[in-house]
Amino acid sequence: MMGLDKERASSRVNRYERESSGVDLEGLAKLAETLQVPMAYLVAEDEATADILLSLSSLSVKQRKDLVAWINEKFAKN
Repeated sequence: MMGLDKERASSRVNRYERESSGVDLEGLAKLAETLQVPMAYLVAEDEATADILLSLSSLSVKQRKDLVAWINEKFAKN
């Protein structure tokens, strides 16, 4: 995991989870790649947002653009 042996990687992730150690963007990118999730998923403010980000990551660029257009139309403030 992230170029580390299993024991060191587990220890590092545990520190991130307890917020006793920070992670830089490069480390965040490696962690996201290892977990096969988008980076934004790892820093989502809540579970619902994380779920949305995970779902979005499986869509094509065109599908995401179409979805943004639909959301903007559906929830446009009048």
